[in-house]
Amino acid sequence: MSKKRILRIGIASHTEIQRRALEIARGELKPGPLEPQVWFTSYKAVSQVFSDFNMMLIEIIRDHAPESVTELAELAKRNRPNVVRALSLLKEYNIIEFAEGEQGRKPPRLLYDQIECSTDLRPAA
Repeated sequence: MSKKRILRIGIASHTEIQRRALEIARGELKPGPLEPQVWFTSYKAVSQVFSDFNMMLIEIIRDHAPESVTELAELAKRNRPNVVRALSLLKEYNIIEFAEGEQGRKPPRLLYDQIECSTDLRPAA
């Protein structure tokens, strides 16, 4: 059985994300394997990426492995341009990739099997 691919997302203030990125760049902080790979500044930002529409597309990709964006749009019963726009956002956040398909098709494929979200609820120092 293959290892489960987990996308870890975190929610923190812009200032905290920037501070963390600078510490990593200076070599002062080495992210651990269980730390978030993708950061958001709010729950609203998370909800835009993982909207009902985008989650429906993710589920169709997972369950049906469509061989093209057109096939995905047909399965979703949605306009292809809207599906392309949603897939572009999911690709931007490294949730999907486009594989090399037959006859130049670019089937969307999930990069992860699971999503985990964490946020620090302690008061800022």
